[in-house]
Amino acid sequence: MADLCGFWLTARAAALGVGDGTALLAVGALGRRELAPHSDLDLVFVHSGRPGQAALAEQLWYPLWDAGIGLDHSVRTVGEALQVATTDLRAATGLIEARHLAGDQALAARLVGNVRQAWRAGLRGRLDELIAETELRWRRAGEVAHRVEPDLKNGRGGLRDAQLIDALAIAQVADRPPADVGQARTLLLDVRTEAHRLAIRTAHKSDVLRAQDAAEVAAVLELGDRFELARAVSDAARTIAYATDVAIRSARAALPRRAVRSRRAGRASRKSWSRRCDHAGREARRTSDGETRRRAPPVARPSERPSAA
Repeated sequence: MADLCGFWLTARAAALGVGDGTALLAVGALGRRELAPHSDLDLVFVHSGRPGQAALAEQLWYPLWDAGIGLDHSVRTVGEALQVATTDLRAATGLIEARHLAGDQALAARLVGNVRQAWRAGLRGRLDELIAETELRWRRAGEVAHRVEPDLKNGRGGLRDAQLIDALAIAQVADRPPADVGQARTLLLDVRTEAHRLAIRTAHKSDVLRAQDAAEVAAVLELGDRFELARAVSDAARTIAYATDVAIRSARAALPRRAVRSRRAGRASRKSWSRRCDHAGREARRTSDGETRRRAPPVARPSERPSAA
């Protein structure tokens, strides 16, 4: 499906004269070639700054709107796209995996290269935000492995976690996922595709595998019955969830050496300062006690006290 949409978009863009100084890129599921039925198309029209590019882009969008296809689109220069990526985590994670569809390949490569460079350079300052958003998503959607009706996309161990692993690998703070993670991801994608296909009947687009659809999805994917499907989905989710935990731990450990040295220096400085303060305090107390002893008159013993007149 992703290739079919890409073919139409490439042909349409070529017919409209998208060429030097302009390019069409796919992001999101279309960019990753993971498009499911009823999924929205995420497209970026990038240009070199020449006027009139928004009108050209609209000639691409209108046929999609007329066909009732969900569309998330933007028209930007390379600099504008880079600025958005540095302030919006969702935009950044989409653009680092953007795929050229039509037009100026050098311009598209420059955009993706600049965004990836900024992602690598800036992730260390945004890692806590990224992890916080991920944990919030987990709390909302639950764990794929433990739900009767799992959210295959947003749940813990779902497809967004697989995308998170890729994003951390692109930032060079985690390893590329092993083969078993790729197999688990493929299974969840296949199940999600069938869940979207069955949703055509009810016009209810959802990334949740509904209980009433499980038997039919299992039959189409030749996974036995709905119980076998549930076990397969649960195993796949556990594989992705474990790999996600490993990637996050790796990313947290991959701080710049200068930052580690800075923290160590800060701790050493605080310890040194504490020692100096303790020493100064002891000296002050010792001096104070000495002065008190020197100033205080000797206390006469009872036998030496003068008798009253």
